Amino acid sequence: MKSNPGPLAEEAYLDKDDEISPDASTDRKFITALARGFEILRAFKPGNGALGNQELSRVTGIPKATVSRLTHTLSELGYLRHLRAEGKYEPTESILALGYAVLSNMLVRQIAHDPMQEMALEHKVSVGLASRDRLSMIFVDVCNSRSLGTLRLEIGSRVPMPNTAVGRAFLAGIEEQERQFFYERFAQRLGAEEWAVLKDRVEEAIAQVEDRGFCYVEDEWHHGMRAVGTPLVSMGRQTVMGMMCGAPAFVVNREQLEGELGPRLAHLCRSLTPMLR
Repeated sequence: MKSNPGPLAEEAYLDKDDEISPDASTDRKFITALARGFEILRAFKPGNGALGNQELSRVTGIPKATVSRLTHTLSELGYLRHLRAEGKYEPTESILALGYAVLSNMLVRQIAHDPMQEMALEHKVSVGLASRDRLSMIFVDVCNSRSLGTLRLEIGSRVPMPNTAVGRAFLAGIEEQERQFFYERFAQRLGAEEWAVLKDRVEEAIAQVEDRGFCYVEDEWHHGMRAVGTPLVSMGRQTVMGMMCGAPAFVVNREQLEGELGPRLAHLCRSLTPMLR
């Protein structure tokens, strides 16, 4: 992603994604050691390279002695590779098998890919399908125009929820009680004053979804980026995802996004609803 971040910098927001964690003290079935193992794996971010035990301890908040045992165990299981010369660890290809099992069994992704690709190529935009990952959205499928070089999302890319079209679409798709839960976490993360300003924009986007099926976001997450987003909600509301269509401002104008691509995206998501479990 080569564009400049907007007011809420991506790195500052996405590096701290532990706000929605279960309270182990009240759950007798919760296995803390297993949870910590997954936190170690989550600490490795695209483009950040290998990490040592001290870095992993700082990122996760887990004591270094515990981190050392966890990285040793994960190495023995084949999920981490120990780079002895550097004294660091990196994820191995074995982790891909876990993610591939999810993607290959996701029926909605299989059905949505071709129309998403058609839209991306026809209008020289990016079209992405994303699911919630704590306070962020993670893309499970992305179709990019071949000519789009300034902003290219990929499968596995994570973006902030409250100031992106796909994130606001997700917030529009969930129930009010759950939405308030996220609002409280955003306020804790951003501070009351900053969240108050951002909340107005989120509420406006939700109203847009209710009125016309999609929301429009410009110049917030990345400077010069325009996008529309719409929720994808299962029949029983057990699953809520978001779909976005966007590009830099010099590629697509607002009139095209709101007049043509937004309605088309909303129609696609309505047609995909029966495929979502």
